[in-house]
Amino acid sequence: MKEQKIYYYSDEVNDDFAGTDIQKKKLTDDYEYLHKGFWLKLRRGFIYFCIVRPLIWVYNKLIKRVKYVNKKVMKPYKKQGCFMYGNHTAMILDAFDPSYIAYPRPADVIVNADAVSIKGIGWLVKDLGGLPIADSFSGMKKFNAAIAEAIKRKHWIAIYPEAHIWHYYTKIRPFANVSFSYPVKLKTPVFSYTMVYKKRKRSPYPRREVHIDGPFFADETLPYKQAVQKLRDEVYAAMCNRSKLSNCEYIKYVYRPKEEKAEVVGE
Repeated sequence: MKEQKIYYYSDEVNDDFAGTDIQKKKLTDDYEYLHKGFWLKLRRGFIYFCIVRPLIWVYNKLIKRVKYVNKKVMKPYKKQGCFMYGNHTAMILDAFDPSYIAYPRPADVIVNADAVSIKGIGWLVKDLGGLPIADSFSGMKKFNAAIAEAIKRKHWIAIYPEAHIWHYYTKIRPFANVSFSYPVKLKTPVFSYTMVYKKRKRSPYPRREVHIDGPFFADETLPYKQAVQKLRDEVYAAMCNRSKLSNCEYIKYVYRPKEEKAEVVGE
């Protein structure tokens, strides 16, 4: 029988197990989030719809054999922009899931700046919908404006509020409400998608299922801050409820005091 992997953490909110060790570059204040020119839009459309999306379908459905549950709740909203919130438990699948779930709408993903810091492929991350979080006040103004513009263009925007990757983790880690200000301000529907892990009969590797819930809407009868918190709590509760469907633990996460460094590994 294969021995279970154990990863140690000391900070449930801030520890990261991505294992990429990318040297982050500071975004310039003139960073352009969304393509504006005709030819740049055409390039993104060709790469995204004609090349990447077919590859994502093959990877998700034929290679990883991910099962998507309850996608029907999204169908009435596929002619407008929406927000999606997911748990962060994989590297490649977390990058691919938004595009698969949002189909036929384009999907953008809010990412850390290190995603566009890899030399030579920053343009590709942008073409694939990556929206890196800005480092400055002026940069955040452009970042916020880009999110509003993406929703106006009827894109679906994916957010991983846990921020850090914990591979195969079967629970939902605590996350802040800050990213829920966007759907409240923009009066936009929200969906959650939760990756759960199911035991296989003849393999130590778990089967993956993505469970979709929603739509959730901001409570317009509440003051702004309370509406943001309530929306966050509703999404968090839905994800926690879905996470209980996991019935195996491929990787066991064990708390270790902060003075001992958390173990960082890849997928």
